[in-house]
Amino acid sequence: MVWVAITFVVSHQPVVVIPFGAPDYVAHAINYAVLGVLLVWALAGGQWRAITGSVIAAAVLLAVVFGIADEFHQSFIPGREATVKDVIADAVGASVGTFIAAIAVALRRQSRPT
Repeated sequence: MVWVAITFVVSHQPVVVIPFGAPDYVAHAINYAVLGVLLVWALAGGQWRAITGSVIAAAVLLAVVFGIADEFHQSFIPGREATVKDVIADAVGASVGTFIAAIAVALRRQSRPT
């Protein structure tokens, strides 16, 4: 997945400048919100009708596991540190992203004639 590769490359940098001066936790949340949506779409095979609660839960779980792995990876990069706060921001972001995907699916299903 391209987004995971980008995240890994950025995490491998000793210093990361966050655009617009946003706090670190905001950058984590936004990054993982996007990852959450992409994981929902991938796990559903790119089909709106295949997005279910189980798919959404699996996407959040995978994003959090990747967040933990990424923090572990950062612990080996000079100038970086691994924190629980970042994993929490990752989890919140993934949850928000997948929640937005769930709302989009619900609205799409509701707008379709039966």
